[in-house]
Amino acid sequence: MTKEQQSVETAARWLEVSGRLVACAGAGISTDSDVPDFRGPEGVRTRRDAGQPPPRWRVAPGQDRPGLVTLFRHTRLLPLTISLVILSVHALAQAPARARPSADGGQDGGEPAAEAPAAREGRGGWVVSVYTGGARSGDSTLRVTQPALGNDLAFERVSFESRSFEPPLYYGLRGGYFLPRAPSLGFEAEFIHLKVFSDPRQRVRVTGLRRGLPIDRELALGEIVEQYSISHGVNLLLFNVAARRGLGHDADSPDGRLVLTARAGLGPTIPHTESSVEGRRQEQYEVGRLAWQAAGGAEFRLWRGLHALGEYKFTRTRQRGELFSGRAESLLRTHHGVFGLSYHF
Repeated sequence: MTKEQQSVETAARWLEVSGRLVACAGAGISTDSDVPDFRGPEGVRTRRDAGQPPPRWRVAPGQDRPGLVTLFRHTRLLPLTISLVILSVHALAQAPARARPSADGGQDGGEPAAEAPAAREGRGGWVVSVYTGGARSGDSTLRVTQPALGNDLAFERVSFESRSFEPPLYYGLRGGYFLPRAPSLGFEAEFIHLKVFSDPRQRVRVTGLRRGLPIDRELALGEIVEQYSISHGVNLLLFNVAARRGLGHDADSPDGRLVLTARAGLGPTIPHTESSVEGRRQEQYEVGRLAWQAAGGAEFRLWRGLHALGEYKFTRTRQRGELFSGRAESLLRTHHGVFGLSYHF
């Protein structure tokens, strides 16, 4: 590959990862479009120094414009063109190290020049993620109410299992958009397939009314509740506000090689509740109660826009599921550890 081809490759790669592009050209591109210069016979400063009003002008298509228009149409990355003229290499050599000429040759100097960053730090755009992992819901009181049967029972400190790696697997899907003008801020939709199972063999304390009679004793959960699970998912559908910070920016990693993330979300649930109470079985999908989450994690760039992700999240929802002639209610406070892949477009 020749040096010229390498330069073209490098420029093409920069264009691919850029979200903004500025074309810097000499003053000729302006005067060719009938924009007056500063120091010419009818220049802005020439007329000003002579006590004359600024020249009137109207932009007309110049010979250099078609190339810029073609570039814009192919990349959609050219919102601004800046015209500069440098008087001479000698003049620059005599200027202070950080001085710069003003636009179109005005030698204002003295202002520090902005140094071009090695890579653009962050860009907006779409990000999609898929993940799996493990979850653990804390102990909770399971309340069973069946007015027609005379049951109003509270089972204390019921333990729940997630069985995350048993079919159907625990998984999550997420899609979001980060703002081009504020690439650290984004908005997302996320689906989490969380499961919970109660073990009927566990011993718990039960209080309340059973068949209209008071009860207050310890027993195996399965003596009354043979099954209580949400095996096809609590199915959280959350709408998040997300924040991120990239570390290790370069031309190939505009969002950073390592991206730290944080998010919080709120949304409905669509649980599939399965229950069996004193031999009466029922299961169904239903509209559940609201859930919320708080999460934090990191993403590491693997190749182009592909990233590996790891994340901790905490979710909370109080579920109320239908069962035979009544309902069951439990508070699910769940810790999640997930890993997967994301792609930054």
